[in-house]
Amino acid sequence: MAGGAITDSNKDSQLRPSDSGAVVSSSRTSTLSSTDPNKPKHVKKLSFVNKFLHPNGTPSVSRQSTMEYNSTDGHHEKHKSSTHQAPSVASAVESTSLLSKYGVCERGSIGKGATAVVRLAHKLDKTSKTEKLYAVKEYRKRRKGESEKSYMKKLTSEFCISSTFRHRNVVETVDLVMDEQKRWCIVMEYCYGGDLFTAIKAGQMTETEINCNFRQLLDGIKYLHSVGVAHRDLKPENLLLAGNCLKITDFGVSDVVQMTWEKKRHLSDGVYGSEPYIAPEIWAKEPYDAIKVDIWSSAIIFYSMQAGSIPWRVSKQDDPNYHLYVKARESRAFEPFTKLPAGSAPTMYNMLDPNAAERPSIDQVLQDSWIQTIPVCRGNYDDTGMEHIHTKHLATAKK
Repeated sequence: MAGGAITDSNKDSQLRPSDSGAVVSSSRTSTLSSTDPNKPKHVKKLSFVNKFLHPNGTPSVSRQSTMEYNSTDGHHEKHKSSTHQAPSVASAVESTSLLSKYGVCERGSIGKGATAVVRLAHKLDKTSKTEKLYAVKEYRKRRKGESEKSYMKKLTSEFCISSTFRHRNVVETVDLVMDEQKRWCIVMEYCYGGDLFTAIKAGQMTETEINCNFRQLLDGIKYLHSVGVAHRDLKPENLLLAGNCLKITDFGVSDVVQMTWEKKRHLSDGVYGSEPYIAPEIWAKEPYDAIKVDIWSSAIIFYSMQAGSIPWRVSKQDDPNYHLYVKARESRAFEPFTKLPAGSAPTMYNMLDPNAAERPSIDQVLQDSWIQTIPVCRGNYDDTGMEHIHTKHLATAKK
């Protein structure tokens, strides 16, 4: 699919520029399906997405989710196809309505995008007598002139990709159902801490918390890349918080770049994402490695958490701040990076290499000497055994 959509922030307030920064403004799938019955469920589902989106067999070139994170769980969840069957698209047609399965949706939204609105649903569990909360992504109805195939392609690809994921740093997708107005809805895990954008704006995060969030983001990216998926729209608005846990959400423009039996990744194309977080190779409008795009975006997110702003508006040479960065990068003299925590600047220069071929993979990033010094929380303690509580705004949000 040529071209694509660049999204701006739907936040009323935006991050302000730093001294050298810019204002913050406020996604593919490969081929080769398989009929091998021995392949895991999630592999066959991703194969379905590939075949559905690319029927000619040629590679062409998202926001809240259900069960709250168990803060006492000290381990990353591994995907086990034998014990968990991801929900299918067909099950949505056969299932009962959204109201009967997941309760009443609030009228107000907790998130909004170009194609959907996210609402909070309440369901009383008759057995435990407790209320369960779900985030429901309510898609717009099909527009006049929009083919049903095109409409369903967008909807089912996001569901089929996201419903395969099982990791503590990735929002869980629960179901695909229709509401009483015959609108398609993706039901997801509800993250009570809101999004990272709001936390950045609040300005309350400590350096320890920022580093922990960054490390959790990298862990989530590692999981996605390990199953052959590139997100392509990483930004603070697409990172949700639940207790001390950060979770990646919104897979509307994600791309399956490699299946388990393939030895080489597919290249992606199309311009997707939000301008400040888009890697420079995307603007060339040539096929690119979407895995490396996620690395670039995550580094910009780290800078945003630290500075409360972004280093440049767009990674193009006609952007004065980006132009300064490219000139100063070789000598490691980009002034805004001098304010980053000790030891982190070399990592940022490495992750923000304008040459995508030289940019590190997620495994290489996680082997970085500074990254390895970051303690990550497990419940209320980090992996060194020290107490680790994230900022007060999360406790307030939970109430």
